Amino acid sequence: MTDRSKYFEYIKLAKSPLLQFAGDMEQLVKAARDNSIRDLLYFANQLETSDSASVKARGTFIRLQCKGLEAEDLFEEYRESWGVPKFQEDLLTVSDFKNGFLLTFRDHTTSWGEDREARHWFYSNLEAQFVNRYEFWSVDHGPEEIVFVESGGYKEILWSLIRQGEYGPFISQVFTKEELHSFLKHFDEDELGFEKKELIEIMEQNVNW
Repeated sequence: MTDRSKYFEYIKLAKSPLLQFAGDMEQLVKAARDNSIRDLLYFANQLETSDSASVKARGTFIRLQCKGLEAEDLFEEYRESWGVPKFQEDLLTVSDFKNGFLLTFRDHTTSWGEDREARHWFYSNLEAQFVNRYEFWSVDHGPEEIVFVESGGYKEILWSLIRQGEYGPFISQVFTKEELHSFLKHFDEDELGFEKKELIEIMEQNVNW
């Protein structure tokens, strides 16, 4: 296992401060999507009452970004404790966040060294559920360029990728057991050019499987 592999395994152990809102996640996602500053500041206040420096910092990060500040120094100091890796080549930066939550995920081709790790994180991490803009970047034809954009809710974006033949999103726990098995039941590997065995291996990584 490489040092970077160990690094990503370590990051997976981080507990996102947002987990304390598990019962209100739908409301929190809606507040972030609607730019409801009043509601977001309420959640920020809840985090800032914590005794944990990491949890408290996340509340402050939300509060500062709601004021229009980037708060990059605070983000870089605590991002790993929130479960947000420092990917090489700046695949994910503070500029991808808005009001304290991840707004845009910039996916990349294999021309970038940690595209696979970043994509896996996007499919599996709680932070990604706030995304409402997905961009796919390439350098296949010269300068860096966005070759595909999808907007909408997180699950909508994942379904869009699946319809294009990218089945990695099925590791996301936003997909229920019923949805996984229904898709598998109607999956035609001959028509879609993808082995059902490989699809099952992906789905088995989903905690709802």
